Amino acid sequence: MKHPRAFEQIFQHVTALTWVSMFLGFAVTGWIVWLSLISWSVVEAYHLSKIIHASGTTSESETLLRRGIKLTLAISFIFTYGLFWWNDRGSEERGSHPRIIMRTLPVWKKLQQYFPINLVLCEDIMDVNPSVKSARSAQAGEHQTVVASNPSLFPTNRNYLVGYHPHGIFGVGAFVNFATEANQFSTLFPGLKPWITTLPINFKAPFHRDFLMSFNVISATYKGISYLLDPGKCGSTGNFVVIVMGGAPEALDSRPGKYIFHTNKRYGFFKLALMTGTPLVPCVSFGEPNMYHQVRNPPGCRLRTWQDKFTEFATFSTPLFYARALLPYRTPINTVVGAPIPVPKVPIPTREQISSLKELYLNQLNQLFKRYKPIYDPNACDLEFF
Repeated sequence: MKHPRAFEQIFQHVTALTWVSMFLGFAVTGWIVWLSLISWSVVEAYHLSKIIHASGTTSESETLLRRGIKLTLAISFIFTYGLFWWNDRGSEERGSHPRIIMRTLPVWKKLQQYFPINLVLCEDIMDVNPSVKSARSAQAGEHQTVVASNPSLFPTNRNYLVGYHPHGIFGVGAFVNFATEANQFSTLFPGLKPWITTLPINFKAPFHRDFLMSFNVISATYKGISYLLDPGKCGSTGNFVVIVMGGAPEALDSRPGKYIFHTNKRYGFFKLALMTGTPLVPCVSFGEPNMYHQVRNPPGCRLRTWQDKFTEFATFSTPLFYARALLPYRTPINTVVGAPIPVPKVPIPTREQISSLKELYLNQLNQLFKRYKPIYDPNACDLEFF
């Protein structure tokens, strides 16, 4: 029995390393492949045009035919994908193109098991329902008591705006819990559909954009988020929109045992909730900062000054992180979802209303952190709002 277990661990390691590599390099790889294909087609067309009249033998004609077929296929692909890309622009702000098959791939369970990552319901929102079946028990024909969220707190005729904290280096907890079914989100929150927001720049790269949009990932813009919160625009309710509030700047403060939430300058999150009357849901992911160490970069030092300026210009940050090379530490990540905070609909909210809602949210977030820190990360420092 040792060999299957060893193979399982190797598979988990490979999955984690592949995911990190894709996170870091998929967008760049997409551009390299796209530009290389265009460059090759241009050069190949030039060479063929020069030698097409010089070919006299049958073998040369056959070679030209093969090269011509390859060039035709390449140009056809470039034209077809380019046309699709042009016509599909802006889809990341209109609900993307989610595919359930991508969310349910078995490989995401291996990524979840590597750390492991758990999706935890706060006791205030739990509802033990013997009639609910998990996906596994349903397939096996077994009846099993499943803990799910209380449907009276999360009715499917509403949309929800979720604040995910902290960002960590990659936000892998957010991806596994809300972009995949590795932790059976659909069982824990029946009738709700999760969405994750990410930087608009992530949708600029060919192929990478399509990969992201197949996972219920949308652009972290006012247009993209408000589209899902407004039933009149998206034509549906039950949208569970997850925003990693700290964003790229918060990643620069990610290190083991530290929970520094960049919330002091965040007001748009609360303004949007008021404008749409969307309940806010606090969410703390314990262990998210523990998977990597980071080169020391206190605010004000040369490195941090450069990182801050680069982040402001590029919109994404460049934390100098390390663990076992790129492979993260196998540290548990427990993502605790708190109770929803009712929000009145105020089409034109005042600064006082926005500040009041923000204060209420941060108090609830702080209480959630203090309540579950002794359970999931007892040795961590206290929560800091930055």
